[in-house]
Amino acid sequence: MYKILRQEEVTFGDGTKKMKGGFVIMREGEYSKPVAFELFGDERLSLLTGLSAGMPVKVNFIAVSFEGKNGGYYTTLRCTNVFPLVVGTATPVNQASNVAAANPTGGSAPQEQTNAELSPDEALPFDNDLPFF
Repeated sequence: MYKILRQEEVTFGDGTKKMKGGFVIMREGEYSKPVAFELFGDERLSLLTGLSAGMPVKVNFIAVSFEGKNGGYYTTLRCTNVFPLVVGTATPVNQASNVAAANPTGGSAPQEQTNAELSPDEALPFDNDLPFF
């Protein structure tokens, strides 16, 4: 996480008011750019509790587009969930305990298939957050 944005109260077109906040991450790779995400409401803003700038995170989000007053379209990225990542591990934090629960007798853990062993449809990443259009 690059930066946590300040929170402010916003009023929607129907007169309802909610707190809005957000954060910015830096995309990794050759073309690293900042990407901003919005959170609306106290429940969503509570997702930022315990997170700080410099912490690596995984973000689930939806892209929302709307037409502005001048006829132009605007797109925002609304965060639906954010997870801190554990640095130095390639597996989820609780994977070891999940394997133990699946094998209470102490038998060997099931072997993971590599992408080379999977069909092309199965080899696609399962955590792609972008919807198909």
